[in-house]
Amino acid sequence: MSSHYFAFLLSFIVLLYEANASSGMDHCTTGYRTPSLYHQYCCLSANDGKALKINESNSYTYIFCPTAGLPKALCYSLGLIKFYSCSEVLENISNAVSGYYSISQSNGSIASVYCDMEGSKCDGNGGWMRIGYINMTEPGATCPQGLYNYTYGNKTLCDKSQGLGNGCSATFFSAIGLNYTKVCGQARGYQFGGTDGIYPNNGGSPNIDGAYVDGLSITHGSNPRQHIWTYAVGHTADNTNVGCCPCSTGSIATRPSYVGNDYYCESGATSSNIRANTFYLDDIMWDGQQCDYLESPCCSSSTIPWFTKTLPQSVTDDIELRMCSSEGYPDEATPIDIIEIYIR
Repeated sequence: MSSHYFAFLLSFIVLLYEANASSGMDHCTTGYRTPSLYHQYCCLSANDGKALKINESNSYTYIFCPTAGLPKALCYSLGLIKFYSCSEVLENISNAVSGYYSISQSNGSIASVYCDMEGSKCDGNGGWMRIGYINMTEPGATCPQGLYNYTYGNKTLCDKSQGLGNGCSATFFSAIGLNYTKVCGQARGYQFGGTDGIYPNNGGSPNIDGAYVDGLSITHGSNPRQHIWTYAVGHTADNTNVGCCPCSTGSIATRPSYVGNDYYCESGATSSNIRANTFYLDDIMWDGQQCDYLESPCCSSSTIPWFTKTLPQSVTDDIELRMCSSEGYPDEATPIDIIEIYIR
């Protein structure tokens, strides 16, 4: 047996051992491991099916890369390939499950993001990246910058500044420069005091940049903001006046053209118990439940509290969440305990 053939055979056996030893990878979201020489070359799709002769320190190593290439999940777990979105992960790893993944950004940095690979709450397709998350029911949870922790009843919730009066408090959720055309999300909140829906119902601002709603405004861009979704809290559930939800049966309330049908609205009070400085804890807003009296049409969506919005064009904007009211505390407020925002 020649020395060259023996060196080739030894290298091939070593590389096969390396490949098999690394093939039993952990879940691809657990972080990168040190890759072998075999993986460094065969994770490159340009080397699929090739026989490579590598010269290292005057010693030759022979590598045979599989024709079909190595599993993308394995190469990703070793840090040898990059994905730039949750949808790209799913395209390359068809059995990827929801969880945290390392996503490469255009500036070269890596972000750990939560990916929803099922999309059952959105459009039924996976590959959604979560950019906004508030859950005040979790231990130690706190409100993001721009919003404020307040106690209503026995609950710690997020709200606009109680000292602001008429207006909005805002927080931003970063899209990390990712191009997206769809936004999906949910919100859960409560009625406090005499909220009165959407402009012109509430006497607030007609402009999307102002306090056009007693509730939540979700937008992207600026000058002007571009509307994504509105969560409104109407005055009472058993009335049809201009302060109630536009979706209620017989309602004379309207809403601005930029809102259109992209909103949810509900009320936790009735004409017999509506008053300032009162927290309506027993009826959670926008959950599709307790849509009593005239509000039944407001809860007809099969996806409420979740929404899915397709934008007219691809954008990279951060998403802004504003909490607004046309009057100040304690006349009215719409505190929240849950927000989730996804993009794809």
